[in-house]
Amino acid sequence: MTISDEELSSINRAIHTRYGMDFSNYEPLSFKRRVARIIDKYELESSLGLWRKLINDKDFIFIFIDEITVGLTEMFRNSNFWIKLRKDILPDLQEKDHFSVWHAGCSTGEEVYSMGIMLSEENMLQKAKLVATDLNSQSVKAAQEGIFSDYYIKTYHANYTTAGGKKALTDYYTTVEGNMHFNRLDNSNFHFYQHNLVKDGMNQQFDVIFCRNVMIYFDEVLKMKALRLFYDSLKDDGYFIIGYYDALPNDYRQFFELEDPTTKIFRKNPVLHLAD
Repeated sequence: MTISDEELSSINRAIHTRYGMDFSNYEPLSFKRRVARIIDKYELESSLGLWRKLINDKDFIFIFIDEITVGLTEMFRNSNFWIKLRKDILPDLQEKDHFSVWHAGCSTGEEVYSMGIMLSEENMLQKAKLVATDLNSQSVKAAQEGIFSDYYIKTYHANYTTAGGKKALTDYYTTVEGNMHFNRLDNSNFHFYQHNLVKDGMNQQFDVIFCRNVMIYFDEVLKMKALRLFYDSLKDDGYFIIGYYDALPNDYRQFFELEDPTTKIFRKNPVLHLAD
């Protein structure tokens, strides 16, 4: 199914008028594909059918949001990044009495548990606060449960080993009914909740912010809005980490300085230079 610009605009206006939510700055091609998938999945026949559903069924907006924001992730993805994190960033955090990490757009939580495992192996988890947020409420719920299908078990074990894991991944989970339950990892310092990067603020500051492969769905306007939120939420000289497929606007330099181009690690620029 092909969604026209006019149809997409009509759907966005309906959502904004009915629910006060603005999706107009999401990357259009990706957004169109996801809207088309929703129409097909829920047998709505056309964009007009989706429009009517959003207007008349107040509960469908939550389904719509969950479908639009579904993410893909895996444990210890991009092993060179995790090696760099362990080698260069964790020693910096080790010097602190306590520190906090925000996983923005955490999806189903694989990255959060990867970070928790690495911190545990460096005897740092007890002084860490890990905050994980996502717009997708179902993803947040799944992340909080920490249960992953054993369909990925070979991939996760291989990623963990390549990323320099010091133990066996089985030390952190038990297998229940074909799923990996990460219940052997102390998650008392993990905090999960729903959060909208587009419209919600953040009332705390962090030493590290992850936002990996989330902004690929944002256009330039939305990216700059998110970058300002991350800048305000990051402590001076804190680390900001994006995904391999994320591309930042040229104006990102007013907020962050590139620390390592290979692993997409940035540092907060302590002096904000607003573009003219």
